[in-house]
Amino acid sequence: MTQRVRSVALTVVVLVLLGSGGVTVSAQTASAQTVSAQTVDPGTAGPVGAESTGTAGPAQDTAQERPASSGEAPGEDLVELARLSAEAGALGEELHLARADLERADAERQRREREAGVAAGLAVVADVGASRDQSLVDRLATIRYRGGDTGATRAAVLAESPRDLVDRLGTLQRLSGATTSALDSSRAASAEAARLRLEADAASEVARASARDAQRRADDLDRRSDEMRVRIDEVRRRVDALSDAQRALWAGGPLVPPGYVAPAIDGVNTAALNVALTRLGAPYSWGATGPSEFDCSGLMVWAYAQEGKALPRSSQAQAVAGAPVAMADIRPGDLVIYYAGATHVGMYAGDGLVLHAPTYGVPVKLEKVDAMPISGIRRY
Repeated sequence: MTQRVRSVALTVVVLVLLGSGGVTVSAQTASAQTVSAQTVDPGTAGPVGAESTGTAGPAQDTAQERPASSGEAPGEDLVELARLSAEAGALGEELHLARADLERADAERQRREREAGVAAGLAVVADVGASRDQSLVDRLATIRYRGGDTGATRAAVLAESPRDLVDRLGTLQRLSGATTSALDSSRAASAEAARLRLEADAASEVARASARDAQRRADDLDRRSDEMRVRIDEVRRRVDALSDAQRALWAGGPLVPPGYVAPAIDGVNTAALNVALTRLGAPYSWGATGPSEFDCSGLMVWAYAQEGKALPRSSQAQAVAGAPVAMADIRPGDLVIYYAGATHVGMYAGDGLVLHAPTYGVPVKLEKVDAMPISGIRRY
């Protein structure tokens, strides 16, 4: 091992922030307390979803050409691996959000289709009513025609007595009123049927547009899921190929810093935290929501679900739900959102620490809350 390799292995601290945002990987010199750090931010490592694995530049090309166990400095391999893992984690969180959006779009389509069906059915009912009322109008007209009942003058001429005249005039009035009422009902029913048909047509068109949009989203989701699987396979392959020294750097410090004591349970949030703390050491797995494996947002979802509270599935959705909290007011159980793209999330554990599921090859652990750039804090 060259002097440069020995120097890196003994003195460099590689802080790799990832796992849908970040994980801290650290080492300390055997004889000094000097700490140096390098941060990989998905927001600066290149756009998620771009073909960045082939355009990262010479450092990436070199990392791809040499095996992880070569005599090169372990930190260089880990920085490149950190970038790949950060992109995979960020894409995974975006896919969670895309799936939720797709489910909402499909639910909206189904609602519109139901509205269209109801409106079409009501239009048929209105048409039937209009036809019924028109038939009544036609029958009344026939009765008047056949009876020669042309008005009050005619009734007076034909009346055989004052009583007969009153009866004839009453019948004439009832026929006239019935005819007018039936005619009005027929017209109103016809107008209502026309309006409902327009509503049904509009709802059907919206439903068709929603279906087309949902299909586009589904196709895009399939494409990006395929890309996600490629990235996951690459990260897994490279992490599994790390040397013992590199794996120690990758895993970082202890699961629980010395002296940490979990806060007492005084509500749902601290209860969720204490539930999440039982998962310390659980492995990271993309898309997992427990109970034995997790991704970063999946750990949040699982912990709060045990206390009967439903959280959004993705870190991006978790970053806008709940109530915003200032750092000065942060409490155990609050969710800490990391990076400008909200691509990582952890749960504040008290004592300036955050509990999170970092990335593949690094178990659920506690780390400094400010080990990664914070973009927001939410309370549920």
